[in-house]
Amino acid sequence: MAMLEDVPADAAADELMVSTLLRGVPPAFVRLDDRDDETIVSKVIALDVDVAKVDLFISLGRVAREGVLTEESLREMDRFLENLGGLEDVEGIEQRIRDRLL
Repeated sequence: MAMLEDVPADAAADELMVSTLLRGVPPAFVRLDDRDDETIVSKVIALDVDVAKVDLFISLGRVAREGVLTEESLREMDRFLENLGGLEDVEGIEQRIRDRLL
């Protein structure tokens, strides 16, 4: 039920979906404004790295729980993951993840 707390009041019940990916992942990490959008979760999954993605989700979830998860902090996380996804240096990507997120 905690995942449903953030559901917008105007959400259509027949389109409502809740991810059970991990209990520690905030609903904002999987929420879509449009069916074609990407989420924080989909961007992490798309990263071509050897870093354990479950550990990355847990770390991102911890950051979100300990800090104040605002729209701006979500945008920053989104931009960071977007930038990582555009890099070709896999070792560099993995090091940035370890330095900043794990």
